[in-house]
Amino acid sequence: MQSQLSSSLLYTAAGLSALTVAAHTQMGLDLVLPSLKKTNPTDPGLRAAKIGWMELNQGYVLMTIMATKWARHGMTSPYEKAFAAVYSLSQMAFGVWYAREGFPVVMLPLWGIPGLLGLSQLV
Repeated sequence: MQSQLSSSLLYTAAGLSALTVAAHTQMGLDLVLPSLKKTNPTDPGLRAAKIGWMELNQGYVLMTIMATKWARHGMTSPYEKAFAAVYSLSQMAFGVWYAREGFPVVMLPLWGIPGLLGLSQLV
């Protein structure tokens, strides 16, 4: 049985993930996609980058769903724990990469959500 604090941390992670979908989409529309339009539109790598930017939102949608499920029913199976671990480690590594590129604002979703997942398993 998980604690009320654990559930609250997971609901917070789910909420942050859902907000990140909107913020990530807006950043793509305002910053990323216009920058890519200024370059060679026939470059397959740039076309893939456009798709990839928006495709990343599926990870935040999945985390919203999973964190809500975990808040209600707990993180019980080893597969769920492995999913959470891989997600968290990946997000934290990408956070370092973004910070090195001068985008510290993305630390909340990239380190905050994994931090909440981890804390939820300790309380």
